[in-house]
Amino acid sequence: MKLAPGEIALQEASRAFSVRADRGRTLKGLLLGRGGSAADGPAPVQALRNVTLRVSPGETVGIVGRNGAGKSSTLRVLAGIIPLNSGFAGCGGQVVSLLELGAGFGRDFTGRENILLNGALHGLDKPAIEARMDAILEFSELGRFIDVPVRTYSSGMFVRLGFAIAAHLEADVLLIDEVLAVGDEAFQRKCEAQIARQIDGGATLVLVSHDAALIERTCARVVVLDDGRVACDAPAAEALGFYHRLMGTPEGVSA
Repeated sequence: MKLAPGEIALQEASRAFSVRADRGRTLKGLLLGRGGSAADGPAPVQALRNVTLRVSPGETVGIVGRNGAGKSSTLRVLAGIIPLNSGFAGCGGQVVSLLELGAGFGRDFTGRENILLNGALHGLDKPAIEARMDAILEFSELGRFIDVPVRTYSSGMFVRLGFAIAAHLEADVLLIDEVLAVGDEAFQRKCEAQIARQIDGGATLVLVSHDAALIERTCARVVVLDDGRVACDAPAAEALGFYHRLMGTPEGVSA
């Protein structure tokens, strides 16, 4: 399926994960032939069930739902991190994702080295990355910690570095999952302002969060997932009302 830059499509997308305990992977078990069979343990968990969704270039879409509804799986599928069992998932153009703290970082590399690494992974050559370096360092507010290994970083420092890199890449599609909830309030506001600038520049945004207020501030459209299915796809106010009724929470309260 040919997609325009910034366009996103899921077509009858399904993905299941096995949660079977691997009880036979001991030396004794292997020697005695007790490796277990595919029939052992519980059935696979169906994270996505024939999900069909289209997002036009420049749209801002929030994805909400209870834990295990399929929100993060949707973003990982769109980012190409995990494959589908069936169906289609794709994004048009340059995709920049911020899905997990420290994802894509070499933990023994310094923050500065990881900026170079991540830039290269997004197709930038060294001069292009170095041209952005000062702006990334300033945005991250990491100071002297930029030159120490990231394995020493706190969760908040990971967010600062990851978002600072993402903020200075040219993106047709931005995929963001929960990470803004980790930084302090001032940095969250700074990130929101940068997201707004990228949206004004034409980027498509898909944002997963349990923070209904953040979703309402940032997204014009909201998709509610429940048990791996699209339960509601509507303008933000309507979909968030549906979400609060589904969760049994008062409107305006994060679930």
